[in-house]
Amino acid sequence: MKLAILFLVVVFFMLSANILAQGCSDAGFCTLGNIKPHGADSSTLKTQNITFLLSNGIGDEGVYVFTPGIQYDIRFSKYWALQAKLTANYASGNLGTAFGLGDGFLSGIYSPKKSGKWATSIILGGKFPLNLGDIKNGNKPLPMQYQSSLGTIDVIAGITLSNNKWTFATAIQQPLTATNGNTFLPIYWGTAEAAKYAATNDFNRKADVLLRANYDVKSTRKWKVNAGLLGIYHLGKDTYIDGNVSNQPIALQGSEGLTLNGTLSTWYNASNKFSLGFTAGVPFVVRNIRPDGLTRSFVVSPEIIFHF
Repeated sequence: MKLAILFLVVVFFMLSANILAQGCSDAGFCTLGNIKPHGADSSTLKTQNITFLLSNGIGDEGVYVFTPGIQYDIRFSKYWALQAKLTANYASGNLGTAFGLGDGFLSGIYSPKKSGKWATSIILGGKFPLNLGDIKNGNKPLPMQYQSSLGTIDVIAGITLSNNKWTFATAIQQPLTATNGNTFLPIYWGTAEAAKYAATNDFNRKADVLLRANYDVKSTRKWKVNAGLLGIYHLGKDTYIDGNVSNQPIALQGSEGLTLNGTLSTWYNASNKFSLGFTAGVPFVVRNIRPDGLTRSFVVSPEIIFHF
């Protein structure tokens, strides 16, 4: 059985490395609270966790993206928990390199008393930018693929239903601020490479709705493997402003619509004090254009968790 699971992980990893389509489009809420599948029954763990996140991926135009993060979880009771997370971002591609602080996330999770075989969890939180999405290479503004934050304050709300095999979750992430501080227009660069990136000057990003279904392929005290589908629907066309054309917002055609990913996650609980995790994803359906820079054609997301 262990060999079969290892084979499944390796195959999935190889598929995600070679697929040509691009998906993901996660603005942050896919990995918050109980919206994200967990590696162990929280009742078997300590009341506090610290997680080191080490996500690596390849974005549009082959931009390499490394997004480290640190996450703190505390469980006050069987019903209430709090999660805080800080991220940073390093990006390197044909327009240069960029590094910056990303976002801060703060979420409250309420889990009512279990009724029958199904448990419910409700999350309400926010995303707070640690920069405005305005990182430059010298005096030239960089597109969103290189930015460490979307640059907006967002509110996040979701609900999760789970039993001993299945997890279903839905959530919404709604930006509260109108535009970020990005000033990228390809004309500022005047190169063929820059022309391949979407214009995002005064970028205004619309809301996302998430729907997730996961199934536990294997679940023991030591190992947990689950596979699932993750759909993210972008509710409208993102816009930008080009003062050379008009001072009115210009819609980015094809930026709305569905992104659908297959996901596979594996955790190893070495003890009640230490766990390791690994997550990968493969896109099945994508939007025509993803100007927010969140696209990943290849993702490896290890995590190291300490329970205390």
